[in-house]
Amino acid sequence: MAMAMSNKDSGWWLFTIPAFLGSETLLDAYIILSLIAAFVSVTLLTWALSPGGSAWRNGRNRAPGASVPIPGPRGLPVLGSLLDLGRGLAHRRLAALAASAGARTLMAFSLGSTPAVVASDPRIAREILASPGFADRPVKQSARSLMFGRAIGFAPSGAYWRLLRRIAASHLFSPRRVAAHEPGRLADCAAMIRAVAAESDSGGPVHLRSHLQAAALNNIMGSVFGRRYDPARDGAELAELRDMVGEGFELLGAFNFSDYLPWLSYFYDHNNIVRRCQALVPRVRNFVKAIIDQHKLKRLSGANISDDADFVDVLLSLEGDEKLDEDDMIAVLWVLFSISL
Repeated sequence: MAMAMSNKDSGWWLFTIPAFLGSETLLDAYIILSLIAAFVSVTLLTWALSPGGSAWRNGRNRAPGASVPIPGPRGLPVLGSLLDLGRGLAHRRLAALAASAGARTLMAFSLGSTPAVVASDPRIAREILASPGFADRPVKQSARSLMFGRAIGFAPSGAYWRLLRRIAASHLFSPRRVAAHEPGRLADCAAMIRAVAAESDSGGPVHLRSHLQAAALNNIMGSVFGRRYDPARDGAELAELRDMVGEGFELLGAFNFSDYLPWLSYFYDHNNIVRRCQALVPRVRNFVKAIIDQHKLKRLSGANISDDADFVDVLLSLEGDEKLDEDDMIAVLWVLFSISL
């Protein structure tokens, strides 16, 4: 009798499995459990057999024809080396990980499902940065939300990315265009020197950073948007611009678990990244679109495009395959004035 009770007590959990898993029969529950066990087993096996962690599975860290994969720490299943980099200074943690994995010039490791690589040799680093594959690197969720995915620095390798590079090389950084905007740069430098001299005459310390930022802002804004800011006259608009750019850079630099574990984005918004991006994008769009509309009105008046025309005029003048739609123009221009602050 006691043995029968013992058997009943020890097996009671078998009959609770269907209810717990929402299945109708015990056989269905066993099938579900078997699938879960198989998934966990495959995940652990992939992690165990992948130097550099599971993000480098299927031989991704092995160069064509190479017999040895890129060395690197495996980290933890699913998380990779995320927790290792969360402690102390990043460069020291990376050095410690490289030493533990025996990596000298190149190290592969995983940040969740994102493969990462560290190069300690300048030649190898240059080769990585110049590789077409570097353009296909993962883009942060905040960068995609803030339209950076359509700008030259973040757009994936392909026809659109090549178009942006061609436009930048031909119309923004060409020697003729750079030379045409030299008078504006000289004026910005002269204004900065006068401002530094005026602050120096007051007898206190001179805060060069603010003067350099003002000169850089007017240099970029002059060549790209055709306008320059005077803090005394344009204080409100300048403050709005600085606030938008500051919020954008904070969002781009904020740590977000969803960048490394994309499935988390469906139910977890770390640091309110998505909500803040949704609030910032309409402000950016309205600001840049107002500038574009002003240039469209100027073009309707019959103004010609000269060598010293700003970049907005150039983008509006493009025809055929080079012509960008308005959303792409906003993304490109938003990135350009972001780097000016």
